[in-house]
Order: sequence, then C-alpha cells, then structure tokens
Amino acid sequence: MNQSLLIRAYLKPYCLAILILGVSWATSQAAWAQDSFTAGQAYEHLQTLRRQADDVLGSAAQPPADSLQKAGSILQTALAYYHRADVQALAKDDKFLLGKKGDILYDLALIQAKSGQKAAATQSLLTILSGKRSSLYAKYIKQEPLFAPMRQESVLAARFAVIDAFNNVFYSNALRTPYQPNISEDEKLAGLSKLWSEAKYNFAYFDHIPTLDWDQLYLRYIPKVRATTSTLQYLRVMQEFCAHLKDGHTDVSVRSDTLGDLIYGSPPFRTWLIEDKVLVKEVWSDSLAKTGIRPGMEVIKVGDLSVHEYAAQHVKPYQSGSTPQNVNVETYTYGLLKGPRDQPISLEFRDAKGKSFRRILPRSGYSHLQWRPSFLWHTLPGNIAYVQLNEFVSDRASKAFATAFDSISTANALILDVRLNGGGDSHYGWDIIGYLTDSSFQTSSYSSRLYSPLLRAQGEGVEYEAGGRSICPANGKKVFRKPVVLLISGQTFSAAEDFTLAFDALQRGKLIGEPTGGSTGYPMEFDLPGGLKARICTKRDTYPDGREWVGKGIQPSILVKPTVAAIQAGRDLVLEAALQYLKSQTRKK
Repeated sequence: MNQSLLIRAYLKPYCLAILILGVSWATSQAAWAQDSFTAGQAYEHLQTLRRQADDVLGSAAQPPADSLQKAGSILQTALAYYHRADVQALAKDDKFLLGKKGDILYDLALIQAKSGQKAAATQSLLTILSGKRSSLYAKYIKQEPLFAPMRQESVLAARFAVIDAFNNVFYSNALRTPYQPNISEDEKLAGLSKLWSEAKYNFAYFDHIPTLDWDQLYLRYIPKVRATTSTLQYLRVMQEFCAHLKDGHTDVSVRSDTLGDLIYGSPPFRTWLIEDKVLVKEVWSDSLAKTGIRPGMEVIKVGDLSVHEYAAQHVKPYQSGSTPQNVNVETYTYGLLKGPRDQPISLEFRDAKGKSFRRILPRSGYSHLQWRPSFLWHTLPGNIAYVQLNEFVSDRASKAFATAFDSISTANALILDVRLNGGGDSHYGWDIIGYLTDSSFQTSSYSSRLYSPLLRAQGEGVEYEAGGRSICPANGKKVFRKPVVLLISGQTFSAAEDFTLAFDALQRGKLIGEPTGGSTGYPMEFDLPGGLKARICTKRDTYPDGREWVGKGIQPSILVKPTVAAIQAGRDLVLEAALQYLKSQTRKK
C-alpha cells in the first residue's frame, strides 16, 4: 500500500461505504451531489477519494509526474468537499469527520514532496501541526524521510518544539527505563504512581467496582513495591495492583524480551477449566502427543501442588479480568503453564481411565508446531456449513470466508463458531457479518469519560461523552439468507465479542454456548520503568440500545456447557445443540 494511506487517525466509527472503490472519480462526484447525507457518509466519501488518489499513485517509490498531478488534483477536490458548508456543519458534531482534513493534507504533502514543491509541502504540514491532532501526526512526519527538508524549516521546527513540550507531560521517556534485574526503588515507585494516575483519570469502569478506594489501594501497594527485590517481583506486584480494576483490557505486561523470557515460556498445549477440572484442550506438538498427552486428559498437579492450589498462588492473583469466566480463561487457559523459558514445568496428568502419570516438560525448544488455523470450514450432515473463525488479529479469517463463501452459500444452514476467538480488529468480523444481511447493521454504542479541571473545581462529577454508534454495510453483492447460529464461550473476547454483539443486535440467529468474556474497549497504552508497559481501558461499549454487557458477558440464547464426560467421550455438546436447533428450524419449514 502507498505511504499516503498509512495514516489512520483514531479508529473510525463508520463502516458505511456508500461507494464501491472501483467507481470512477467523476461518478463519485456525481454520487455525492445529493442534498442530504450523514457525517458517516461524508467521512466514507473522503476516504474513497483518498483511496482513489492512492490507486493513481500506485506502488512506485517515485510515481510519474502526471500521476502525481492527477492524485494531487483528487486530494484538492477532497479538501474542497471537506470545506463545503454542509460538510462543515456535520463536522462540528463529529470529531472523526472533523479530523479527516489532517489525513488528506498528509497525503497531499507527500505528493508535494515527491513533486519537489517544498514550500507547498511545508505549508500543508504546518496546517496539520496546527490542528487538534498535531501530536498524532507529528510522530509520522518526523519518521517520513521525504519530509526531512521541510523539518529543517524554522516555522515547522517551532511547531515541533511546542508539540514536544505538551507531549512530554504524558509521553516523556523519563519512565521508559530499560530492563535491569532489579531496577531502583525510585523507578518502581514512579511506575506505580504512573499507573495509579493514568487509571484515575482515564479508566472507563470505576462504577463497576464501587467499593474500591483507588487512592487507599495505592497507599497499600507502596510498601509492597518497596519490598520487591527484583524487577520480576515488581512486575507481579504491579499486575496484582492493576487486577483490582477488574477489566480485561486493563493490565500490566512487558516490552522487554529479557523479562518476557522469564514469564512467557510455555509447552505447546493449552488447558481449560471444565466442571472444576483442568483438562487438556489442544496439543500443538507431535512430540508431546507421542509422550501420551492427549486432549481430554486431566491436569491434577503442577509441581507438588494441586492444580487449583498452584493457580490460586501463582497465576490467578495477577490476572485482570472483567468477569469470573474471563479470569478463569486467563488463569487456566492462557496463564497456567507459563513461566521461565529455560525452566521446565512438572505436571501430573490423569487419563479418562483414572491412570496418573507425570511429565517434566520444557517450556521452549519445540519444532514443527501445528497451531490452530485462523479459519476452518466443512459440511456437516444435513448440508449444514460449519465455520470456525478463530482469530481477528489478522484478515486471514475474513479473507478465507470471502473466498469460501460461494461454497458455503450452498448449505441449508450455517454455524459460525467463535468459541476460541480471543479478538483482534473488529472490522474483520464485521466484514463477515456483511454477508449475512442485505442491509446495513449497527454495532456497539460507545462513550468515554470527560474530565474538565474547571468543572471539577465547580463541584461537578464525572461525565461521559457519547461517541455514537458504528454502522456497517452489507456485502452488497453476496448474502446468506438461510438460518445461522453463532457458538460462543468464555474465551470469546474483545473483537470477537464486538462480532457477537453485532450478530445478536441484528437478530440474525441464536447464540449458543456460554457467556462471553465480557470485555472490549479501546485501551490506552503507556510505558513503565524496567521494561514494563500497561494499558487502561478508556472506552465504554454497550448494545446499540444502551444495554450493558461489559462486566457480564454477552449471554447465549441457548445455554449449553461442556462436561468432562462429554469431552472425554469426544463429544461437543455445544455443536450438538446447534445442530439440533437448526434441524428443528428446518422441520418447521
């Protein structure tokens, strides 16, 4: 993709694309001569023009002069459209549309720089750096080699000095100290204070923990931090402190590879908690499978402790979770086996016949691993298509679904399974939902905290700024109109929950399984001393009608829980319930 489309200012709330990207520029202009349109449609029109300019430029490092001229002309038209009175009226109440000017000017400045128009590029960059999102653009402008001559201009240097002064208030590198086996007590206390203060002013869900006195907790943890004798101990204390906020998108982790090696090693298999027993869920290594470790086996001890004693002492206290099911997944699925990469873990297993055996397993050094694929599908009896969407971190699942759709569409019904999907980018999931309806659909409504020192001095409390709703388009060309169900679990999390919410709000089909993890949002990330980092959830999400689900989980229409007996017998009770439901719907017809 061309450099001009690398800038993405904030997450846009609109998926509503009115124009197909392949239409001509002239057709695009005619389509937008309409009398009435929304802020979201205006936003998408400007995005379409940016993409058209990018297509004209192509992938060459130095496009031909006529391509530069044509792309620049398209962007000038975009600016003219942005400055129309009706668009400006919409932009006053919509910060995302308001911010599009900076994106267009950034694209234009790149073209001007490539065309040798130094003065014009300088002026475009100066306009960008004088706006509300100047800090956001400044880092990209500093990193772009094409802008090096412009950065030497005194007028831009002066703007960068002002921006840097404000940035240092929140993003100073003073607390971004490197990992050492035991950082100083001053660094540790500064990191605790940074985390405490960022949460105090930015955390979205203090009302979910009404009995927590955040200041009192801070005072309690000062001596705990002082008592740590290593950076690893300090990390654990910070994670424990943060876990009191009870949010799945608010936590402390590491940015140092050295520190990561002390906590992220794990043998290549995964466990889960079923009926208070810890079972092997997936095995990704042939070498482990050859030692007798199979899905369905029970883990009964870690070292000399029972599995639950070990989890309670060494794993659970450091997990940030929004719901009991979220904490259980973090503890028993993601965290149980983790530890130093160079230290093996001793585990005692019990098979379905009651026979116990112990294995001492390395936490690293495995080869030929067979990870779970992003996307799987096959046809079940009754011509029912079964589709696993296992991650939205990349576009692999959404692209694979699009590729397979023509075959999937011949099925009599569709089962979508996001029980193993821990999230990623919500837009990938929404793209898939676009195949399930012939009209646009709503995703979540969202809001964030407002803070005004003046209003606080006047005695006013915390307020929330309504951010609006997301509206996504149908695919426009292909649609699956037959029955659909969605399988969910406590491991369904974040962007996968955004997918679940949109599916449920659309009333496209039943949700079958267990409540989801109960956490989404837009976390703010920042660095901490000693190679640590943290994130704080800043965004509240609800159903489009305002119903709360964060801190609860999205509830299934048909509750079905796996059992130990069924798993060890090779049965999937949730999938069986889905098939039974779909067959009943077919019989009704």
